[in-house]
Amino acid sequence: MRRTEIVVPPPAPRPAAPHADPGSESQPDNQTGYRHGGDLLVSLLIDHAVQYVFGLPGGQTLGLYDGIRSRSGEIAHVLVRDERSAAYAADGYARVTGKVGVCDATVGPGTAKLPSGLGEALGASIPVVALVSELPARMAAHRYRSAASQALDQATLLKPVTKWQATVPDVQAMPDLVRQAFREASTGRPGPTALFLPQDVLDSAVPPGLTTASAATAGRDVGAGPARFGRYPALRPAPDPEDVAAAAAVLAAARRPMIIAGGGAVISGAQAPLARCAELLSAAVATSLSGKGAFAEDHPLAVGVIGSMGTPAASQAVDDADVVLLVGTKAGSGPTFQWTRPRPDQAVVQCDIDPVELGRAFPLAAAIWADARTGLAALAAALEAASSAGPDRSSWRDRIGEHVAAWRTVRDAERAGDDRPIAPQRVVAAIEASLRPEDVLVCDASLASGWAGVYLDQRAGGRKVVMPRGLAGLGYAVPAAIGIATADRDRRTVVLTGDGALAYAVGEFATVVEQRLPITVVVLNNRSLGWIRWYRRITFGTGWENEDFADVDYRAVARAYGWDADRIDDPAELNAALGRPPAGDRPYLLDVVTETWSTPVSGHRRAVEQDRPAGYGG
Repeated sequence: MRRTEIVVPPPAPRPAAPHADPGSESQPDNQTGYRHGGDLLVSLLIDHAVQYVFGLPGGQTLGLYDGIRSRSGEIAHVLVRDERSAAYAADGYARVTGKVGVCDATVGPGTAKLPSGLGEALGASIPVVALVSELPARMAAHRYRSAASQALDQATLLKPVTKWQATVPDVQAMPDLVRQAFREASTGRPGPTALFLPQDVLDSAVPPGLTTASAATAGRDVGAGPARFGRYPALRPAPDPEDVAAAAAVLAAARRPMIIAGGGAVISGAQAPLARCAELLSAAVATSLSGKGAFAEDHPLAVGVIGSMGTPAASQAVDDADVVLLVGTKAGSGPTFQWTRPRPDQAVVQCDIDPVELGRAFPLAAAIWADARTGLAALAAALEAASSAGPDRSSWRDRIGEHVAAWRTVRDAERAGDDRPIAPQRVVAAIEASLRPEDVLVCDASLASGWAGVYLDQRAGGRKVVMPRGLAGLGYAVPAAIGIATADRDRRTVVLTGDGALAYAVGEFATVVEQRLPITVVVLNNRSLGWIRWYRRITFGTGWENEDFADVDYRAVARAYGWDADRIDDPAELNAALGRPPAGDRPYLLDVVTETWSTPVSGHRRAVEQDRPAGYGG
């Protein structure tokens, strides 16, 4: 019989929310203690341990904002410049805190900006609750072509990018539906949910006797109450012992085992049992870009990130392996080289919290349906019991070491280059040298993620490098950094972005200054959309560089917003610039003039060297 391990996290302290408008707390106008539906909603958010909401107001959402103002010591609102940024900020906050991120948007044009951020959260399995205002129900007949101002079929728009959604019909239904939104977001495979809140519900009076723990919801929470579902994973399914035994048997017999860990292993906090399984098996360990942090990259068994933007050591290891264990990964196109690795002659074992993923991409020799941490812990115990019966893998460990040593020799030479324009590899080396253990690096989509994924070593476990791999949209990094820095202002959040991606998010420079966030932005400024430039070259040749930009001096742009900023074109200046102490609470931008014809996509490099076409992912 399948069972569920109930792990109740300790209650998190609730510090006073910084930078909230203190205002003057209005008095409730009825015996419930709530002045209106927005008040009730805010109380429900606080019940779920929500401390920050990221968003941009509209007239229809002011009930929510007034409720936040009245509870300024317990919850705060972070005002961004674009609703897309609100979703990205909530996503970034969730990734580093283990809490559900919350964003808000007003009806119509505000909601239309959310799909980019919610789509990223859905693909990356990040829990976000979107609070979306809606027109009063009486206007439903006038939504067609916005006959009612701002009207839009919002549910249809957000359906493809949410795990669950619902409209709150009245304040009586609000407690049940808010709790369900958090339950859906934080359990199973995490993901974004949306609550549509009609303006008349947010603004309406709360009936006497209705509370956040009303009769409709009392007694339904597990363990620590609703706060449990404000964190994730809220529940950890434990594996069937028979499934564990079958997987252990396949792996114990392997001569050249390999483990590929994805973002689910990081979400689960599975670093310790993953390391134990790897050591018991002498298995090479690679991660996807999202899985970076699941395994220390200075471990002798670590081969780095795998895939089209990955290390040669990881590629060689997966080619050599006879058994591959997939953990917490959706086995997407990047880490599997367009689903060509593992090969049909290699046995595949998979562990995932989402049963839909088991065997979806590859036929399996064994499967474990479980949370990554509980699943790997059970697998480690089974492997320990069978350890004496396994084959000698000393030659496999030697081969792993040889692959890694060869790659590091090449990598270190590239990271030490003094060429001008500056090589992105040199920039990544300087960033790595400047990072403290508590700091977080946030990469934008496209080549910035590849440069950090391949050329930066993460030696500590956990989410210390954040990359948008769910939908992989440009413009993610700066808004996500706002969420990450809001969560902990004592660490530094460093952004690695390209000039193409940064153009999407320049408006949020004002948010960073207003919130006094310790953010450093490093711009790989190659005056182009680098991935597109490379892909055009290997498919259509040169001579029509429609992806190139006029040179933008982002140093001047950042200074106009109140940032400290520099621009450099000499690699000798990198370490000093990135190692400079922050000037109070002023953010810092470093605009780096970088080489145009550089790429971390190994297949694209080979295609140019061999004068042949290559696929989009290499």
